[in-house]
Formats: sequence, structure tokens, C-alpha cells
Amino acid sequence: MDKKIFISYAHKDEKYKEELVEHMSGLRRAGIISEWNDRKIVPGQNWSEQISSNLKSSNIILFLISASFMNSDYCMGIEVETALDMHEKGEAQIIPIVIRAVDWTDSEISKIQGLPKDARPISSWENADEAWLDVVGGLKDHIQSFEPKAQIATRSINSSEITCSKFTDDWLTDTEIVLTHRKVNQVSLEDIYVVPDIELESKDELINIKSSKYLLEERGHYIISGEEQQGKTSLLKYLYRKFLKEKYLPLYIDAKIIKKASIEGELTKQLDLQYENLTYLDFSSSKKAIILLDNIDEIGLNQKYKSKFLEDINALTQNTYITCHSSYNYIYGDMPALDEHERIELLGLGNKKREEIVQKWISLGVEENIEEKELYTKCDELKSRLNTIIKKNIVPPKPIYILMLLQMFEANAQLNLELTSYGHCYQQLIYQSFDKAHISKQDFDKYLNVLTELAWEIFKRENNLNSFDIDLFFVNYSKSFLSIDKDQVLNKLIGHSILNDNGINIGFKYPYIYYFFVGKKIAESYRDSEETKTKIEGLLSKLHREDYANILIFITHHTRDSWVLHEIKSVLDSLFEENNEATLSKNQLSFMGDFMKVIPELIIEQREIQKERDAQNDQLDELERKRDDDEEGESLDILAKINQTFKGMEIAGQIIRNRHATLTRQSMEDLAKTGAFAGLRFLEYFIKISDTAKKEIIKLISTHLLEYPNISNKEIERQAESAYLHLTYGIINGVTRKIASSIGSKEALEVYREMESKVGTPAFNLIRQAIELQFTKTVNIEHITNCVKELQDNQVCLRILKEMVIQHIYMFPVEYKEKQQLSYLLGISIQGQRLMDSKKIGKA
Repeated sequence: MDKKIFISYAHKDEKYKEELVEHMSGLRRAGIISEWNDRKIVPGQNWSEQISSNLKSSNIILFLISASFMNSDYCMGIEVETALDMHEKGEAQIIPIVIRAVDWTDSEISKIQGLPKDARPISSWENADEAWLDVVGGLKDHIQSFEPKAQIATRSINSSEITCSKFTDDWLTDTEIVLTHRKVNQVSLEDIYVVPDIELESKDELINIKSSKYLLEERGHYIISGEEQQGKTSLLKYLYRKFLKEKYLPLYIDAKIIKKASIEGELTKQLDLQYENLTYLDFSSSKKAIILLDNIDEIGLNQKYKSKFLEDINALTQNTYITCHSSYNYIYGDMPALDEHERIELLGLGNKKREEIVQKWISLGVEENIEEKELYTKCDELKSRLNTIIKKNIVPPKPIYILMLLQMFEANAQLNLELTSYGHCYQQLIYQSFDKAHISKQDFDKYLNVLTELAWEIFKRENNLNSFDIDLFFVNYSKSFLSIDKDQVLNKLIGHSILNDNGINIGFKYPYIYYFFVGKKIAESYRDSEETKTKIEGLLSKLHREDYANILIFITHHTRDSWVLHEIKSVLDSLFEENNEATLSKNQLSFMGDFMKVIPELIIEQREIQKERDAQNDQLDELERKRDDDEEGESLDILAKINQTFKGMEIAGQIIRNRHATLTRQSMEDLAKTGAFAGLRFLEYFIKISDTAKKEIIKLISTHLLEYPNISNKEIERQAESAYLHLTYGIINGVTRKIASSIGSKEALEVYREMESKVGTPAFNLIRQAIELQFTKTVNIEHITNCVKELQDNQVCLRILKEMVIQHIYMFPVEYKEKQQLSYLLGISIQGQRLMDSKKIGKA
């Protein structure tokens, strides 16, 4: 069936319309299109009705843009308004064709991609035929891909006929960092991927941990949080592969590249990239569509349009999997579009998962013939070496670091376990890539220097380098250092995936290698370069940015100069400085009890549902009228401050763990205290704004009464209290554990004990206990007993202590006698099936 094209133009542009009709004659003769314009109106017909009728029955609407068109009230009024409405409903597609130069950026139609290429006016081309040829080529693309919604309403697509692009195949197998193994030529993600565990939000159980396979079995709306490098993107790749096998249509979107709220435009780009033959209309009309949205906390939209984008995504499919950084948990509750998403936390690799990944590594290339005895013997050896490093918290139990360490063991590297840190892992990774590229040891320094200077150039430009920039870089490099063979260096670095050439720009393939070299440059030049000092000020002022924070972490690897310590302390001291440190004393937490006392009154008030809903809506309307841009700015500012706090604490902890042998006791205590106090000031801020949790409970009561009007006051009171405690405990517990994991160190335990005795607050008591549990991986019954005594009148802190201990027992085996003692001390049933039986605990 042909597509009907409607041409809207100003009569002063008649000649351009005729040229267009002439150039479309081939499409018309082939039966691909039929065309209508107002010159086809027969004398005696009502011209207004004819235009309206033909416009509404068209599939493609062409606007010939010029100053005359923009000046026409009829064109810009009735025709444009009707066409835009049809375009938004998917009934027709608008294509602007710029024929004469004019400023049309303020019109609604300027948001729609125009023709010719780059919307260059037809009149400005030297050869008009070439211009119209470009237009007709663009029209063909639109005609082939567009089908009016009315025609596809009953259309179903056969997902078995849909094929992924080569880009998708490569992306799904890409490990991002180059992994080398002596038994296989190339290690793919599927070869070594281990399905991680996740923790589900639960109001009834203290621990609700499942395999990520749960997300495949129970499809729906999820928001998955985790630390950076925790494996969020790899999890989405795993889900993508599995959904494809089940004949679903998954689509991956990195929120960092989204700049427009139009889901049609953004999804079309990704569909074109990820599939060979799947259009937006086919995808959006399919019941098998699944959206995998990565890094929602980094989306390039403001609050208003972010909400619109998410609402449209939710309306398109019943299956969305969204990831975010852990710190985003503290603010995304203000976004209604995420209310229906189940909250999931991505966990690190425990003992069981580490063994699984080690077995996969050992079995690479010999899966079918390795003997079980050999497999287990090698596995025990590698696990022992891994655990030596992980249990000292030298590196975290994240997949990327475990794989790096396995690769280092594979290469028989002379690994000094005491020196291994984030930085040393990446350094070894770079050296192994050099070996694989057959770079001689004597040339290592040359290649390291090229990469350092290249990373610095990219950092200064805030962009990768195109071919001209690369040539200029090597010219300038040769002026400062000895000349090198540009082509040979680039071929080796690109060929072995240290650098990446996408055909337009050259940059680092893996961002953390880039961070490593920028950190190296700053560490080496800080004392002598004013430019470097200026750049450091920029890094510190935007510590909430992931790239800046990681560069600072690598600086601590490359230098032991005291300036780093002083700068980090200065930043941490400035965060949430208007707040005092949270103490978590009984008095400070009394607000929880006070609110719970008024819950029965809230229930009685909420019984008058409609009256309450009307009043609430009136309040919302009033707030909406008063809202201005400052509100959004404040929300973004708070997220930045939270990220700065968390990143600053992590850097402080890195310095302590890397330099505990050389830092003075006082310097170590000052740094740890500065980091902990910044986290506790944020917690104090949260406690002061705990009205957010109260509003959630009021909403819960109102919803329950609306859905179950016959529910008893006692039952809804129990549910409301449980939900409120869960919300509040969750934040306090999460922040306390985050402080401990960030600033903690096994070697500095005596420093934390001294800090606890000096500060003397329940908050520090919990932080010190969390550090001991996390960094020694053992339960000290004596310390737990003392902690319980000190917190016996503080029910909130006691509950947090219980959760810490239970979480620890889940991850690490505990002797039966110790379990019995802990059960008695904390008043919990550790053997109960509700948590995990003793055999499962041992295996975990």
C-alpha cells in the first residue's frame, strides 16, 4: 500500500514545491507514494475542507520551511497544529524540508529532524538537483520505517525473525578490560560471568537475599542499586542475553547519553544500533518489549523531563530494569515515576560466588576434560590467595578485581600481597597488556609516558581526540620528549584494547585505565605545575563526579605526598557543615517514637478518605503553584553533596589502607574522624528531614484504606509502624555501614577503638563494631557483649547491631557455640529457617 504525502508550503515558494514533486516522480511511478497539495483542489470545491480532509488522511506531511512559510498564519496555525497532533499520536510523520534560510528554532516543528542533511537550505546548495536527491533519499528512509499507528494496532511481530546487530553481539561478549588466559585466545563475558546475588527490600524478614535469576522469573519494574564497578552493567547484559533466548525484545539504554525526553527519538537510535530489523513502532506495540535502563542517576535531563521520560517508559512496557549508584537511593523516593519499582541491592561476591568464578577461570579451554580432583585442588589454591587479599580489604570483592587478580595469578606475577591495591591491580593489568602486545620491557616507560600525556590531554579537553588532534598531540609530544613512531605506538595500543578507535575519535577503551594515567600525571606534576594545581581544585570541587573521584583515588596510589591528605580533609570538613554529627542517641532518635504514637490518630483522620484526598490535592496544587527552579537545583545539589561525602570517605579510607604503615597515629585518626564525621553530618541531615518517611507512611495508610475499607485500625497500625521503622532503619543502617566500609582498615583497628572511646556516641560504637565485623571477618563475642550493654536502652541502635551481625553470619561461617551465644545476646533465632539454616550459612 502506498504512503500518502501531503505538501504544506507558502505560495511564494511554488517553484520549490514543483521541484520537489518532480524529484518524487520515481517514487510515485513505483507505487510507493501518492502526493497531494492544494493545487489539486478542483474549482467549486470548499478549499478549507479539502485541505483539512487530505491532511488528516495523509501518512507523511512535508513542510517546506522558509520565511514565507513561517509568516503564513494558515500554514503555521491550522496545518501545523493538526499535523503535530497526528505526529504525536503516531498517525502521521512530519518531515520539515528547509528550502530558504530562516530562523525557525523557536517553532515546535524545529524539534523534528529536517531535510536536507544538517537542515541546510535547498537555496544554499550549488547544485539544486543534488540537494533534492538528498531530500528524496531521506524521504525513502522515513517511508520504509514509518507505519501509521492505526495500521499497526492489530499487528503482531514474530520475534524469532528479529535479529541483533553485530554491535550487540560484540557488546554482549565484551569484558571491557582485556583478560588474558593461557588456554584461550580471547575471554568473553559469558565465559566467566557469575550470576550475582541481590537483596530484595522486605518488611517482614531481616534478610531477603536471592539470586539475580529472580529478575528473570519475576518480571516487572525494578530499580537496582550498587556501588560503581559492582557489576550493574554486566547484570543488564546477562538479562539481555537471557531475554533474547526467550524470544523477548530487550533494549539497553545508557541514561548518560539521554539528552531529550522524547522516548521515540532516544529508543529509535538504540533500536537502529542494536537490531537489524526492529522499528520503534514494532517495538512499542509488542508485548515482549523490555527496557534495560543503566545509570539513571546520570541521566542528562532535569527533574521535570526525567519524570516524563520515566513515565513514558513505564507506559510503553510492563518490564523495566533500571540501575543506579547506591547513593541515589537517598533521593529517588521523590520521583513518583519510580514508586512502582521494586528496590533491589546488588551484592558483592561472597565465598560461594568467588569459588564459582574461580572454577570458571580454571576451566577455560579445558571444560570437557579437566578432572574434578585437579579442578578442586587448583580452586582451593587460588581461593586461598584471593581471600588473603579480599579479607584484608586491600581490594573489594567486586567481579572486576577478582578477575584482575586471577589474571595476575595466571601470569605467575610476583604479587606482593601487602602492596596490592586498586592502583597496583590496574598497573599489573597494563603491564600484562604490554606483554601481550610484545612491547619489550625496556620500552615500558616510553609507552607509559605516552599514555600518561595522552590521558592528560584528553582530561584537559574533556573529550577524546580526533585524527587531527592525535597528529597534533604527537607533534607536541616530540617537542617535549624523544620522538616516537606514532603509527607503531597507536597500532599496538589500539590493537590490544588499551586505546579505542571508533572511526571518529581515539580514547581509552576502559575508563579506569584513563583515570589511572590522569592520576599519575597529577601526582608527578603537582609540585611544579600551576596548571595541575588549578585542575586539582576543579577535581575537589566536583568530587561527586565518578570520574573525578576515581582520579583522586589513583592519585593516592601514585604519591604519598601530604598535600593529598590535607586537600581531602578540607573537602570533607566542608560537606553538610551546617549540620552537627549524628550521635544516634536515644534522645536524637525519639522522633521515631513520637511519630509512631500519632499513627492511630492518622488512621482515624484517613478514614475520611475523599475529604483527606481533596485536602491533600489542594496542598499539592498550592505547592505546585509556588514551586520554582530552585527546588530542582536543591535536589541536584543534595545528590552532589551525598556523592561527594561518600567519595570523600572512600578516598580517606584508601589513604589509610595504602599508607597505614607510614602515617602517624594522629594523622590516621584525624583522617578517619574527618571521614566519619562527614558521613554522620549527612545522617544528621537525613534525620532532620525525616518528614519524607512520614509522608510515605501517610500515603501507605491512605492507599490501604482506599483498597481495603474494612481493614481494622489495629491491623493498619501494625503495617504502618512496620513500614515506618523499615524506612528509617534502612537509611540509618545503610549510612552507618557505608561509613565503616569506606574508612575502615584491619591494620588500624586500634585507632578506631581509641576514636570510639574519645567520641563516646552510639553512632561511633556502631561504626567501630561494623569495621571489626567487615575487616576481620570474625565475630568477637566479648565486643558484641560490650556493645549490647552500651546500647541496651537504645532500641534503634540495637536493631541495627542485630542486622549487622545477621548480615555477617550470612556471608561468613560461624561456629555453633558462637551462634548460640549470639542468639541469647541479641534475642534472635539464628538457626531459624526465616534467615538461613546452619548448613546454608556454612556454604554461603
